[in-house]
Amino acid sequence: MGVVKDIMTKKVVTCLPTATILEVRKLIVDHRISRVVVVNTKNESLGIVTQKDIVDYLIIDKSRRDLEEIQAEEVMSKDLVTIKPFAFISDAAKTMIEKKISSLVVVNEDGNLEGIVTKADLGLHLGSKGAGTHSVQDFMTWNPITITPSHSIFLAVSLMSEHEISRVVVIDKEEKPIGIITLTDATIVSSLLKPAKILEKKKPIFVKGFITLPKSIHLLTAEDIMTIHPISIGKNADLADAARLMTRHAISGIPVVDNSGKLVGIVTKSDLTRAVASMKE
Repeated sequence: MGVVKDIMTKKVVTCLPTATILEVRKLIVDHRISRVVVVNTKNESLGIVTQKDIVDYLIIDKSRRDLEEIQAEEVMSKDLVTIKPFAFISDAAKTMIEKKISSLVVVNEDGNLEGIVTKADLGLHLGSKGAGTHSVQDFMTWNPITITPSHSIFLAVSLMSEHEISRVVVIDKEEKPIGIITLTDATIVSSLLKPAKILEKKKPIFVKGFITLPKSIHLLTAEDIMTIHPISIGKNADLADAARLMTRHAISGIPVVDNSGKLVGIVTKSDLTRAVASMKE
């Protein structure tokens, strides 16, 4: 089965507690990651800021501050869950499921940061070691949360926060997936979650390649920010194939369709994690 050290990411992207959320967002976007570990000047782990942390904080924060006025220490999750480098990979998966988290900070016996293991790392492991073990339907999530192209982007973000999920699927009238909105999309346009501040500045804003006026932000729809033509997979496909697709395209979830192309479920990194947790040592 292997140990955490075999699959962990050694080069951890970090920031100081005083880093602004604008700076954290830039790190997330530039490095194409979903979390930044917050450390002190001794490189000791203090907390972690995820895309979900940012989106959830901005939804409930009633201040009129810009993203450059909010610091990482205000947003970060402080109760870090750690694991040792030589723990079994299946134990890492079980811990993520039990704690309902997407990553574990890897520390040595002295408590120093050595790396991070994420659901993406578990998915990569499943893709290389789990062929022929399970089909997609064995672990996929049935009846995922969906919206239509004309739904508000604020509804999409609200649904992700309410259901504690990382994506919503956009479907057409035939219930076929035509787009997907993820926490990554929400993080990229996170400044829109501070509409009062945008209206106050009265400056045009950029949203995924086009310009809109502040007074029109409430009109933005799912179609404006969704990723179109999402990759899909059949429910009878090998789960390892789904894992490889996620790794190859750097995505966290794939709509599952029936023979007619109609959406029946979604397979995510969380589902892959449950599969890894079930693997024998």
